[in-house]
Order: sequence, then structure tokens, then C-alpha cells
Amino acid sequence: MTRRRRRSRFRDRAAAVAVVAFALAAGLAARPRPAAAQACCVGTGLVTPARLRTFEDRAVGVQMRARSVMGEFGGSGSYATSADRSELGFEEDLFGALRLGSRFQVALSAPFIQTARSVAGMSGFGGGLGDVAASLRYDAVDAGTRGSWPGVAILAGASFPTGQPLDEADDPLATSGTGTGSYEGNVGLAVEEIVRRGFVSLSGWVSKRSARASMGVEQSFAPRLSMLLSGGYTFAHETTVGAFAMASRQGDAHDANGVIANSAVALVTAGGALAVPLWDSWRLQATLFSDVPLAGWGRNQSVGFGHTLAIIRFWI
Repeated sequence: MTRRRRRSRFRDRAAAVAVVAFALAAGLAARPRPAAAQACCVGTGLVTPARLRTFEDRAVGVQMRARSVMGEFGGSGSYATSADRSELGFEEDLFGALRLGSRFQVALSAPFIQTARSVAGMSGFGGGLGDVAASLRYDAVDAGTRGSWPGVAILAGASFPTGQPLDEADDPLATSGTGTGSYEGNVGLAVEEIVRRGFVSLSGWVSKRSARASMGVEQSFAPRLSMLLSGGYTFAHETTVGAFAMASRQGDAHDANGVIANSAVALVTAGGALAVPLWDSWRLQATLFSDVPLAGWGRNQSVGFGHTLAIIRFWI
């Protein structure tokens, strides 16, 4: 099968890769100051590699993700394994984060997505730049600094439709689809508690996509609610182990005729995580995860399992 390429999109993606790669190279060339972090401060960003620790001023990194699809949820919540299809997804996220004063931090990430898909004897492979995202965090109260009071942070973010939507993919199996085709904004709240070398964190946020036309039909989307619960333990040498669970749900979409029945989206994912310090100013973070393949625990989503691996360079 031959995939058609849009020359202008290829050039845009190549330019984006070059710019981000140059930024990473410049960051890696800078000379670090010696790290002097408390071990307890490492744990709260275990699942979110683009988040700065309390002692960090800025960071750059790359996260690699691989996911194998084993089934899918239907619109009614039924679950079925994928007997006549296979799918492997890969993603490389280039990200950077910067602290603005003692309370604010901002981050930017650019995902590059590839999909290998096989259905009923047909197979294809494609990908490209996904939807670029920016985020902001304001730490109103730092965890572990006010006795028994937990840390509290306000979260906000936005993603931009820089990827190619699935319905505009230029190959029969839509492997070149890498984005949603919508702008999306989100706001949320994070509550974190540190007890000696243990930690627990609960984050919740609401997201809203902009309306878009798909195959000539204008669609609008319900808000999406998401929650992330994580916890773990940081050892004396600053290696951190933990576990996490994430759940999200979005209501039915709408078109010109009203509600689109059984179009709600939901998924629950759980896994384990590890963070290991490398030298004075590097760390390695990894997760193993699986979506929960139980009927009623999802809607209109593929179900898979996989892992992530991130390497991060930070400055203090």
C-alpha cells in the first residue's frame, strides 16, 4: 500500500522537529549547578515528567511511549477483544518546562505519533506531528511545608490542532491521523500530601473541545472530566516507586439534529511508575500501564497496554 504525502505538511513537520531538537541540544550543552534536593520532593511529579520539582528552575526531556491494542469498548460500554485487527501505537514527546517565580511554572510539549494497524488483511503504517500542548501550574501551597496541610495547586492548559484529524487521514486505515482537529482548554486542581518519604496526589480537571466539522457535519462536544490518583515512596538514594490510576469521561456529542446517541467517551487506566536519578542533573522515569478491560468501564475507546520511558535534564 502506498501512502500519499502532502509536501507542505511534511516540510512543516520536519521544521518543527528541527526547532525542538535544536532547543534540546542547546539545553543539554548548558553546564548544571550541583543538585541539592530533598528526597521527598521527587515523588509528586512521578507520573508527569514535564512537571518541575520544587527545587528545579527549568527542564527539558523526551518521553517515548508504546501501546498495543487488545480490544475496544462499544458505545454502550460493552467490551470485545480485537480478533480480526491489530494495532501498535508509538509516541515521542519532546517537552520543556520553566519556572516563573516561586509559584508559577509553564510547560510545552510536542508529540510525534506513529500507528501500525492491520484490519481484515489490510495493513498500514503512518504518523506525524500530533497536537501541541501548553500547560500552567500555580502552587498555592507547597506540599510538606505547612504541617499537616496538603499542597494545593491550580492547573490550566490548552492543546492546539497541529495534528491531522482521523477523518482527514490520507490512507485507507487512517494511520496518518495524529490529532483531534479541535482546540481544547482545561482547568483543574491538584491536592498533594507528603508524609516522611511517602506521598499521595489527587488531581482533577475539566476539559472542553471546540466544535468542528467532520465529513461536512458540524459537531460540538461535551466537557470531559478527568481524575488522576497517584502515590508512592521515595528511598534515601532518591529512587521513587509508585502506582497510579486515571479515569476520564466525556458525555455525548451533538450535531445539528441534537444529541448523537452512544457517542460518549470514557476510559480507566492504571499502572506502576519508577523514577531513578542519573548523575546530579538527570533522571529517568518509566511507567507500565494498562486500560481496564471490564464492561461498563469505558465507552468508544480502544483498550491497550504499554509502557513509557522518559529522560529528563533539569537545572536548579
